[in-house]
Parts: sequence; C-alpha cells; structure tokens
Amino acid sequence: MAREHSRTVLHISRDERFIAAVGGAVAHFADRVGMDCSACQRLTVALEELCRHTLTLLNGKGDGLDVAIEDFEDRLQISVEHRGEPQPSVGVESFLAECARASSKRITGVHLIRTVDRIEYDARNGSIRTTLVKYLSLSNKEN
Repeated sequence: MAREHSRTVLHISRDERFIAAVGGAVAHFADRVGMDCSACQRLTVALEELCRHTLTLLNGKGDGLDVAIEDFEDRLQISVEHRGEPQPSVGVESFLAECARASSKRITGVHLIRTVDRIEYDARNGSIRTTLVKYLSLSNKEN
C-alpha cells in the first residue's frame, strides 16, 4: 500500500535544548516508514549532533536552524539549513571534518556517513543546507 508523502519543518532557535524536538520528529517519521529501532536511534543521534555542531557555527548570529524531515516512497530525507558563512573549503568533506573535531560525543563524520546513505552539502546566497538521505529497504516499502 502506498504511503502519502509527508513533510515537517521545525525551526530551532539558537537554544540547544530544542534539539530534542528534532529527535522526536525523526523517531516519528522513522516509525512511519518502518525503520527498525536501532537504525532510527543511530539516525537520531547523528542528526542531533549535526544540529548541535551547526548551532556552534552561528556564533550568536542568525535566528537558528530550519530542519525539514520528509518521507518519500524510497527514502527518509532530513535537511538542516541555516544562514551564515560556508566552511572555508565548501563541501561535505570539510563540514564533516569540522564535525569530527568539534564533537564531544565522538559522533564523527565517519559515523554520520555510516548512518545515512547520502549526504549533500550546499551553500548558496548565504544559506547553507546539509541534507541526510536514508534509503528504505524493500521490506520497509511494503509496509
């Protein structure tokens, strides 16, 4: 049975305490698409760490993050967007390297890469977006 596409956007202020709401929303979407509990937990931890790191890049500027969570027939897609300056060497490699250096929970760029199937990093006109894509297994598609 086909599932209807769903999209939720959360605006997270610069207060790190609101990141837990992102984790709850991801857990809801993961359950909706039939993702197993352990994969959901890994994805939630990686996303929360990505949000924490991105908030540190704001340096007290900007109005926070926009986190968009979407489910499609074949994937779960999460975008974290903020306004600011891109990393010196714009690209996902430099962003993940910075995440690895700044992480206090040892959630490294390698962990993030192993948790999701695709990572996109885009910086245009002062808007910076990191998108995590997790493809669903064939058994999840049948749910």
